[in-house]
Amino acid sequence: MLVKIAQKELTRIAFARGRVRTVTGNAGEFVLEKDEERGQVYLRPAALDSSKPINVFVSSERATVALLLQPVDMPSDTIVIREASTPSSGTAARSRSEPHVRGLKNLVLLMASDALPEDMEVREVLRPLALWQDVSLVLQRLYLGAALVGEKYQLSNLSTHDLHLSGRDLYKPGVMAVSLEQDVLRPGATANLFIVRERRLDD
Repeated sequence: MLVKIAQKELTRIAFARGRVRTVTGNAGEFVLEKDEERGQVYLRPAALDSSKPINVFVSSERATVALLLQPVDMPSDTIVIREASTPSSGTAARSRSEPHVRGLKNLVLLMASDALPEDMEVREVLRPLALWQDVSLVLQRLYLGAALVGEKYQLSNLSTHDLHLSGRDLYKPGVMAVSLEQDVLRPGATANLFIVRERRLDD
């Protein structure tokens, strides 16, 4: 999810129905202050004149959300994260292990930064797919690993009204993580969508 943060001021980050447990990202890119009592954090870019986007993962007891933070010259603000419940399955249970969760986070960060990992095969695809009426979905790139597949999509709103997105609408068997740049897409707007799933025999 892409959100704007203050370039020179602290931005408060909180969950609507939970406490912030961890914030994971490149530590040199931001300064973090924790409010343990309220279960929230305050974050600002390490360089006050930087406009470089910052990739972070914010975790509560129930969910981990990928945020792409865009520093802009604006007053301090608040980001409230509303978790989407995910299916309960054997895959979801396994994903709670720390190494597995780190692997998912790292893959989403790689896709969001258009990096080309040495240990994965990367395929340029550009394949249009059917999703919903008045919505364009194009599979742009595949990241193929030994056990995981990362999929980078471009999602476009072709309608005349706002498109409200939720990661849970995109979960299906085998999907381990869904990350949306934006949860509300204006008419005519586009955004990136990242999905991590188990690798199948036919991949």
